[in-house]
Order: sequence, then C-alpha cells, then structure tokens
Amino acid sequence: MGQLVHREEPSLEDLLSLTSDGDMAAFKALYDRTAALQLAICRRILGRDDLAEEAVHDAFVSIWQSAGRFCPENGSAMGWICTIVRRRALDRLRASPWLHREVAIRPDEAGPSQATGSEERMALEQCLKELAPHIRSAIRLAYLYGLTHSELSQNLNLPLGTLKSQLRRGLIALKECLTR
Repeated sequence: MGQLVHREEPSLEDLLSLTSDGDMAAFKALYDRTAALQLAICRRILGRDDLAEEAVHDAFVSIWQSAGRFCPENGSAMGWICTIVRRRALDRLRASPWLHREVAIRPDEAGPSQATGSEERMALEQCLKELAPHIRSAIRLAYLYGLTHSELSQNLNLPLGTLKSQLRRGLIALKECLTR
C-alpha cells in the first residue's frame, strides 16, 4: 500500500512572492484560494454580480502587476489583497454616480445584522425614512457597505468633520426613533 504524502500548501505570502517573480502557477493558486472571498466583498459593496466580477478581475490584474510591493512586515497577505480589491470596488462605486445613487438609496435593504424580523425591519425602514436623504445614504453606505468615514467624506463630497457630525446626529435620531 502506498503512503500518502502530506504536502503543506504554500502561504499566501509565499504565493505573492512567487507571483512577483512571474510564476503563473503561484498566481493561479493565490487566485483560487482568495477569489471567492474577494468576490463576496465586491458584491456587498457594489450590489451587482457583473460589476463585482469586473472589480475582482481588475484587482487581480493589479495584484499580478504589483505583487512585489507586498511587504509582510506591514500586514498579512490576505489584508493586502482585500485592501486592493476593496479599493477597486469603491473606485467603481465612486466613478458611477448612477450606481452610487442606486446602492445608497435602495429601500429594500436593511441588512441581515441590522434587522432580523419583519417587524424590526419595518421599524428600521420607517425610522430611516424620517432621516434626511443624505444622512440616510451615509448611514447605509457606512453600515451596509463598510465605507470608512474618510471614504464617505470623499464619496459624498463633505468635509470629514461635517460628515462625522451628521452621522452622529443621524444615528442618535435613529436610536430615538427605534425606542419610541
């Protein structure tokens, strides 16, 4: 009977290093191990499968071209990859004003962690409707799509301090509405 030889998979850091040397097999392995998560991130941000797939494709072209810039001392390989992919998705979101409006004001999306039952979801939606549209959009972009304060500031073309104040007031108003 033959013995099974257990070979350890190379780390993502090793795959990035090999990719920076032009190793297509390493790049394919890197893609195979990380692309599903990256696609999920892009779908969450962009809300459309086709745009998410394009963003992931663009991101992996960038990863292929810039793998030599990865520095393990600055963070994990997965974090570096996620950052590149997320930035590509956010760039697409910013570059498409029609997409931004479609994503930001989608009324049917409360998100699974924000409301579990239909009553809670309806209450949340009603309270969100009471907020000013720009505050409602900022809250949705922050809590459903994971944009940071800086990204929101750029995306909504507001000074960072103003955005933070508006978000805080909006969240306070939302909390008050939900406790009525």
